Amino acid sequence: RGRAVRRPLRGALVALVSVAGCVLDFNGFRVPTPTRDAGVTPDVGFDAGFDAGVPSDVAPDVRVEDIAVDQAPSGDRGDPRCAPPANAVIRVAHMALGIPSVDLCMRRATGDAPFAPVQANDWPAGGVAYATVSQHVSLNGQVAAANDRWHFALVPHGTDCAAAATAGVPVATLTVTVDPQSQSTLLFTSEVRSDGRVFGLLGLLSDQACTTCPANTVDVRAVHASLGASADRINLSINYGLPSPGPMAFVNVLFANNISYGQTAPVGGAGYDCDTAWRAAAALSDAYTVQFAAEAVSTDVLARSERVGLKVDLLLRSRMATVFFIGGDGVRTPAPEFLLCYEGARDAGMTVCDRIAAAAVPRPVVGDAGAPADAVDAPAEADAGPEDDVLL
Repeated sequence: RGRAVRRPLRGALVALVSVAGCVLDFNGFRVPTPTRDAGVTPDVGFDAGFDAGVPSDVAPDVRVEDIAVDQAPSGDRGDPRCAPPANAVIRVAHMALGIPSVDLCMRRATGDAPFAPVQANDWPAGGVAYATVSQHVSLNGQVAAANDRWHFALVPHGTDCAAAATAGVPVATLTVTVDPQSQSTLLFTSEVRSDGRVFGLLGLLSDQACTTCPANTVDVRAVHASLGASADRINLSINYGLPSPGPMAFVNVLFANNISYGQTAPVGGAGYDCDTAWRAAAALSDAYTVQFAAEAVSTDVLARSERVGLKVDLLLRSRMATVFFIGGDGVRTPAPEFLLCYEGARDAGMTVCDRIAAAAVPRPVVGDAGAPADAVDAPAEADAGPEDDVLL
C-alpha cells in the first residue's frame, strides 16, 4: 500500500504541477531543543467516520516542489515584528487529557520568595483549559543575565499561588534556567499509572518569534501530546487535493517523524522545520481542504483528521505553525484530535489555534494494556519528585 512519504529537499517552487517521488530532507540537521529525554522530567504528579477523502495511508507517493507560490518574505527575521521581547516570556500549552483548567505560578529559584501568579493582564481569566494554548506572558521579574533559574508551577484554576510550594497542591512543577528575551512553552501532558490514576507532566519547548526558513516554505513544528498513543513514537502527514489537470490528484507528505510523547520531531531549530508541502497547501484556493494523519512509526495509521481549510491569511503572514497531536485512542480514552496553532509574527496573534476532530483507526487490543476506561475521571494524587534544570 502507498504510505505517507518524506518531503523533498528545500528548493524553489515554480509553476504548477510536476510531481513525483519524495524524500525527507535531513540536510542541515540542527540541534534539537532539550526535551524530557535530555533531563526534563516533572517535579510533581497529579491524578486527576469522517469524510476523509483519500486516506493518508493509501494516497499516492508524490513530490511537492513545483506548485507556484508567492515569494514574498513575510515574517522573516528581518521583519521588525520579529524583534525579541523586552523580557523573557513563557506560555502554557495544556494538552493533559483528564486534568481541568490550570493557572501558572512562578518565582525565581534562587531565593525564598513565595510563588506568585502571572502579573501580565492578558492571562486568561478562566485559566488555561485542555486543548488550549495561552499567549506568551512576561516573567514576573526582569531576566538580565543568562542562566537565570526560575521555578514554575501549574495549580488548579482558582488556587492561591502562595500554596504552590505545599506538597500535593501543584498539578506539576518544573525548574528551568532562562536567558534574556527567550521565548518558551511549558508543555503540559498527562500519563496514567498502572493503578489507573492520571497525573500531570511538564516539559519545555523553545519557541521562535519568526521563521528562519526560505519564503517558499512554512516553518512547521509537530508535537506528540496524545495520551492514547503515549507508548508510540509517531509520524505526522498532511494530504490535500491538487487542481486539475495534472499528473497527480493528491499530495500526501510526511512533515514530521519519529516523535516521542511530550516532544517535538528531532529535526530543525527548536523542533521547527522548513516544509514545502505546507506552503503549497497555503497557495491553494479556499475550495481545497487538508487532512492530517498520525501513524505509529513502522506500523499503521492511528488517526485521521476531518478535512479542514487552512487559515491562509495567518499562515502566509507568519509562515509558522505548530501541530499538536492530542487526545486518546477513541476506545478506552476520548477520541484523538489535532490542534493547529498559527504563530510567529505578533500581528498573527502569536497563538491562534484550531481544534480539529479526528477518527481513530482501530488497533488490536493486547491483554489489558492501555488506560482504563475511567482513567480521566480518577481522583487526584500528588507525588513529590526531583527538580530538573533546562537551559533555554
